[in-house]
Formats: sequence, C-alpha cells, structure tokens
Amino acid sequence: MQILKYEKVLSEFIPWSSAYLSVAQKLIQFIQTEGVEVIHIGSTSAMIGGKGIIDLSALYNVGQFEFTIEMLKFLGFQDQISETPFPPERPRKDGAVIVDGEKYLTHIHVIERGSVEHHKQIKYKEHMLANPSLRAEYELSKKAILAKGITDQEAYGKLKSPFVKSVLSGL
Repeated sequence: MQILKYEKVLSEFIPWSSAYLSVAQKLIQFIQTEGVEVIHIGSTSAMIGGKGIIDLSALYNVGQFEFTIEMLKFLGFQDQISETPFPPERPRKDGAVIVDGEKYLTHIHVIERGSVEHHKQIKYKEHMLANPSLRAEYELSKKAILAKGITDQEAYGKLKSPFVKSVLSGL
C-alpha cells in the first residue's frame, strides 16, 4: 500500500458505504505493529455519511509516542494541514490511499492506549452503531451545515462538533 499526499478538499455529503470498512481494515493491516494498535473511529466506522474521510487512531503504549510518530512518517503519512492543527502532544497525521481505483483521504489520530480519549472513541462508536436514529440525526445536521454553503473542512468540522460533544456528554 502506498500512502499518497493528503489534499484538503471541500466538504460535501457522501453517503456511507461498506467500502469504508474494507479500506480501513487494509490501512489497519498496513500500519499496525506489535506495539501500535490501530482502530477505525469516526463517522465512517459508525455507518454515518459525511465527508468520507477515514479516521483511524494509532494507539501507542506509554513511552512509544515518538516511535509511533516516526513510524507513521516512515509509512508516508504527513503532518496535518490546518490553520489550527491538533497539538504536538496529540497530533493527527494525514494521507491518502487508492483502493480499487478510488481515492480515500485518511486522518490518523495519535493517542495513548487506555487514555480517556481512547475510551471515549470506543464508547462513541458503539453508541452510534447502536442508535440508527441518532446516526440519521447526525447526517441531517451535517447536511444542514452544507446547505448553508459551508464547505471548508475546518469550518464544517467546528460546526458539527457540538453534535459530537452532546453525544459524548451523555455517555
């Protein structure tokens, strides 16, 4: 698998597809090592339509942060392109892959295994998968943002954040 240069694209609504699960699994197999577990998170993992960007978390053990960052760079993942990137102690690395002739953008969140954030990601995904009406509500909120003409990835992300935070606060 070759990790290609990430490109910032305009946000649009792409219906969920089972292809996301297949591509995520291929990425996990490509990235994961004995010391770094990789999990599929975010909308594409929870059967929710949206931008179609595959979010993964690279879970490192205590003392393996630098190793994980260097491994991701070695594989071809790049630093996040953003006016307000994640902080250096909790970075996101980006890339793209082509699978079956289709390009998939990928975000890899680097977080400590067993951390509060790790557990929140798991609970959020499980909760969304168990609640089809909540998934539909989230998709409607994303479509409403786009209907206002907001297509910049960062602006779109900020506007959908309250929905995610409200779900997380109830877990």
